[in-house]
Parts: sequence; structure tokens; C-alpha cells
Amino acid sequence: MESTIFTHIANGIIRMRISKNMPESLAERYGILTLPEKLTDSGITVSESSFTLPNGRVLPYRMIDETSSEYESLHASLTDEFSDKFTDYQDIIGTQADNDKSAPTSTESLPHEASFAISFTISDNERFYGLGEGARDRIELRGGAYQNWVRYQYNEIPIPLIISSDGWGIWLNARSRSFFDVGKRANNQLLCLGEDDELDLFLLCGDSMNAVIKRYTALTGAPMLLPKWAYGLTYIAPIYATQHDVLAHAERFRREHIPCDMFSLEPGWMEKIYDYTTTKKWDLKRFHVADYMTEGDNPQTEVTFISALKRYGFHLALWLCIRYDLTGEAERPLADKSVDDCGEAFYTHLEKFTHAGVDGYKLDPADMLSCFDKMKRPRCANGLTTMQMHNYNQILLTKQMYEGYTRQTKLRPMLHYCGGYSGIQKWSAATTGDNGGELGAMIWLETLALSGHMNTTIDMNIHHTESVHFGMFVPWAHLNAWHGAEQPWWAGDKLHKMFVEYARIRYRILPYIYSAALEGHEESAPIVRPMPLAFPDDAATLNSTRQYMFGDALMVTAYTDKVHLPAGRWTDAWTGEEYTGPCDIDPYTPPENRGGGLFIRGGAIIPGWRDRDYCSQYDDSTLSLDIYPDGDTSYILREDDGVSLDYETKQSCHTEICVSETADKVKITIGERVGDYTGKPTSRTWLVRVHPRDDSDKLLEVKCAAGDKVFFSIPKSPTSLFDVDASDIFKM
Repeated sequence: MESTIFTHIANGIIRMRISKNMPESLAERYGILTLPEKLTDSGITVSESSFTLPNGRVLPYRMIDETSSEYESLHASLTDEFSDKFTDYQDIIGTQADNDKSAPTSTESLPHEASFAISFTISDNERFYGLGEGARDRIELRGGAYQNWVRYQYNEIPIPLIISSDGWGIWLNARSRSFFDVGKRANNQLLCLGEDDELDLFLLCGDSMNAVIKRYTALTGAPMLLPKWAYGLTYIAPIYATQHDVLAHAERFRREHIPCDMFSLEPGWMEKIYDYTTTKKWDLKRFHVADYMTEGDNPQTEVTFISALKRYGFHLALWLCIRYDLTGEAERPLADKSVDDCGEAFYTHLEKFTHAGVDGYKLDPADMLSCFDKMKRPRCANGLTTMQMHNYNQILLTKQMYEGYTRQTKLRPMLHYCGGYSGIQKWSAATTGDNGGELGAMIWLETLALSGHMNTTIDMNIHHTESVHFGMFVPWAHLNAWHGAEQPWWAGDKLHKMFVEYARIRYRILPYIYSAALEGHEESAPIVRPMPLAFPDDAATLNSTRQYMFGDALMVTAYTDKVHLPAGRWTDAWTGEEYTGPCDIDPYTPPENRGGGLFIRGGAIIPGWRDRDYCSQYDDSTLSLDIYPDGDTSYILREDDGVSLDYETKQSCHTEICVSETADKVKITIGERVGDYTGKPTSRTWLVRVHPRDDSDKLLEVKCAAGDKVFFSIPKSPTSLFDVDASDIFKM
């Protein structure tokens, strides 16, 4: 007999389960879902047919019997709609591997043959967002149906979280495939349907869409923080590069003053290319990192190319090929079993590479996302099939990699993966994978941001100005030159110069980007902020896909000649032209050496630092503040040590900066730096540049905390922060 249980979890969160025996979900078992130790009232009331939200909104719902013809019809219709977007692999044949060590699993953890469907009545004017990479041509989801299933090059990060513009949302704690139909089959109905799962639904609500996202991350984990240097630029070398190629490229980056912090190697670094085993070795013909150089109590790491890179401010990441059962390690501590019983953790064989100086790993998606037939076993160590574990395997991989690296080093790793599922934001950064770096990827960054995933990027296309433009204004910038001559100096003089200028601009404002990352971890406010998230009351932004806010102060536009500016003052960062919104610029044409629009929001306070070739080249005892007064505004600069795991347990250092503008005066107050961290400067020098909206001689008053120093000026141009000329690269 199935029971329906409603559990109040916390303010704005209620759980609805329909089950025969209410077993612990796999998400709870594996630490993907974490419930608070003390449950509190959600503020949501429930009846047999509706939820009433704290704001008074009545949300009717209706269960659809899984044995009914209605369910069968819906299931058949949805599976038919996505029939060519479900599997792209052969049937699993094969037998248990000879070295299979399966941990015993409680039968309560095995799935029951179950399914569910629930329908919510939605209003005519509300809009819906989220679902990870469920949509590629839009960010507003109404009128469509979507499948939550990891599939290579189609939907690599499905997240079964959907958010209403009316301040509520649903997260399905579903292991298997599920679907959302958002007013497609019935205009006033939001349908949720699942396969091989009992209903386990979390209803979330808050006073904004961002508040709903924060409810979701309270359950599945706040977005992780990358090392501070990882928010700079990553460069991936060609697949068959040697250590001499890599060092030559590194030398050119430094000689041309192209800021960059991480080099990454493709599978050519391995003795056996695309080595899926746990006995990976360096290809000593390409990369001479012999065992004697890195092992033992007195390793000779100073003679490796890794140490040479580090001496010049570069970090190194390695491509990993994965075809591995991750459930053994997931079950081992739960079943109180040994490594001999369950097999070693996947990360174990990587410890020697981390010990040698590797700071990050790129996780290859292909086999994890689609090639189930290559697992060589019909069942995983936890007793489930690879199909049943498919969505969760994406999280187990990143979780175990994160935990292995942090356990070994006590530092943050730079992990990135183009797969994922619920909770991915806690363990890994993401790329849009083998799906290009243009408009579709731009939309995915926006939909992922609306699904709680913050640390995202694209494979920048060096040959397209729009891709370089928006690819430098994403959470972490990424140039993937794996297949040949994709280096900026081979792109032609125009693109070469443009790339260098964009890279220098990015590094100039890295304190702003990193502060936004800290805010994202602490407040679940993404770095890329889609327009309906940033401006929910502006009807013109409801399905805006070609522009977004980058942090709170900068608006990025690309792949469009029409720009919409919401209410307020806006300054074109390239030309200095000022606009008062709401208004449309049609047509908008960026300067010839730029790939799209960049607009500075009125009231912006943008921290920056001196130009540099890599993040830690100089300290941050001196910071600049570019201020664009527009009434009374404030900003919190967030900082920490940039590398440790302290961010997991304590808040970052906060400095509140307040600006007050009147008809004859601009007053700027830089507050105390509240909070501590290793390496925090004992005092700071602030270089304040004020960009007034007109030529009037307003009195400037600037105050800072005791012990700090402040100098201020009024630049001749409001674009001074973004004026970068890389002509020097042609003089070397």
C-alpha cells in the first residue's frame, strides 16, 4: 500500500513522497541530498489537492495513477517525443569483470518497479526557467516538453529543477529518467512524469527566483569555489603536444603578456592514448616525468616541465579517461567494507600525479555520458545496472574526485566536466563540452545559471569575434586548442590582438569576478545572471537569450544587433556613450575590434587591480575601484585566501562600499574589511576612479577605514577601465 507523506524541511521547502516503504533515496545515501539536522516549518500548507504558499498563492495539484490509461498515454507520448534523444549505445552484453569486487547492498536501496505523474495548475502569466541544459534555443520553458536524462552532445547536464517567475519551483529527487511538460500538452498544466522511481518531490518557494535557487542549493550544496587563479584563463594544448611545445607556448603567453593561469593537456600526455585503466603513465617520449623524479621522500620535481611551468605562474591540469564503476567507493564506507572488498577509489591512482604538481583534471565525458556497453559488467557494485545509475554516476565521479583531491592536498581542485546532474554545482566546474562555443553554448550557460550551477564556461572559438567576446565574460575563461592551430597568434593579426586585449581586460577586473564567485557560493547568486533573474519586472527580458548580466555591474551582449537596456543609467564600456533605460538600441554595432556589447550599470562599483600576467604575480594590497555614481548604491567586496577549503565552513572577508550622490556631491565610504583569512593585507591602498554622469564639478568626498589609504581621480574617459591596446605584441 502506497503512502503519501508531506514533510516540512525548512522555511520555503516541503517534501512530498509517495512510496510503499519510504526507503532512503540514493541521493541521501550518497550525500548528494543533505537534509537539515533539525526540520522546521516550511510556511506551506497542504490539502489533498493543493499547496498554499506563504504569499497566499494556491497551487492546485493532481496525481495521475501510474496504472491508468492517462499515465500510459502521457508516458507513451513523451517517450515517443524523445525516442531519438534517449540512448545512443549498444545493449550491455558482457559479463562480470574478473576483478569485480561488489559491496553488499541493502535490498531497501534497490529500486522498486514504480513510476509517477503529477500535474500542477499554472497561471497564464507565469514563466518557467531551469532544467539545466534541457533547452538549447531558449531560456523560458513554457510551451515545451523536456527530458531529464544525461545524453552526450544533447543534454549533458540535465537538472530536474524548474522555477516559476512567481517565486516557486519544483525539484525532483529522481534517479531515473523523468520529464517536464510545461504547458505544451495542456496550456495551464505543469506535468512531471518519472520512470522507475517513486515520487520524491521538493516544493520550493521564496520571494524571488534567486531565493528559490537558494532553497535548492540548501538541499544539494552551495556552488563550489574554484581556486582564485582558475577564474583567469585556461589554455588547452594540442592533443599531441610535447613538453617542449607546451613550454614554448607558455613562453609565448608570457612574452606577449597574454594573461593565463592554467595549461591543460589532452590524452596525448598518456603512454597509452585514451588510457581508461587505473595504471596510467606519462608518455616519456612527449613528457619526461619519470617515476624517480616524483616519488619518494626526496623527489626531483624541480627538473620536470611541471615545475618549470609553476616557476612562471602556470598551473597544470590533465585530461582523464573514465570507464569505471564508482559505486564501489560510494558503498564502501556505508557497508563498512575495505578496499579489497569494494575495489579502490577512482581517484587513488591519480595521487601520484597530484603529488608531482598537477593542480586540476579535465574529466572526459564520452564514455560516462553514453557508452554503457563498455563497462564490461551488467551491474554496478551497488547492485544496480549502469542504466539505473547513469544520471547519478555523473555526480559520483565529480564528488569522489573532489573529495580525493581535497583529502590529499587540503586545497581546492580545478575540476571540470561537461556532464552532471542534481548537485553538480557542489563538486565541479563545467564546460559546454563538444557543443561549440557560440550562441547555443551561451544559452546553456544561462539555463545552467537558472539551475544553481555557477562555475561554467565554453570552448571559446578563437576564429569568431562573438565567441571570444562573450567567452571572456563567463565565470572562467577557456581556450581549447586541442586539435591544432587554435593559438591566438595563429588566428590572424586582428583576432590575435583582440584576444590579447580581452584577456588583459578580464584579468584587470578579476577581483570583481572573484568577488562575484564568493557571492555565488554564499548567496547562490550566479556569476552569469540571465536577464529575467536580474530584472524580473522588465517584460522585455522574459526570454532574453543574447544578453546577460556578468555579476551585478556589467551587461554582456552577443550574437545580436539589438540591445535592450532596463531602467537606469547605462554606459557603453567601449565608446563611453550613455543611455537611460528602459530603451532599445537597434541596431547596435560594437567597435570593429570588439565582438559584442559591454554595458556598465549605473551605480556600478567595480574592483580591479594592476595589469598582470597571472593571478598571483602581484599581491592585492592595492586595489582600484571604478565607480559610476547613480544615486545611493552599495557593494560588498568579498575576498579570501583563494586556495584553501576554509570557504566551506566560514564566510569570506567583506568590505562594504557605499556611494551617495546628490546634486552637488558624491560621497564614497569604504568600510572596514570584516573577516580574516590567511594572507590578508594588514592595510590597503584604494585607487578610486569616479566616472560622473556629466561634466559638472561635483564635490568628491572619499573616506576609508583607519590604517588604509585612498587616492581618487576623475578619469578623462568613462571607458578607461576597459581601454586596452595590445599593439605591443607586434613589436616583440
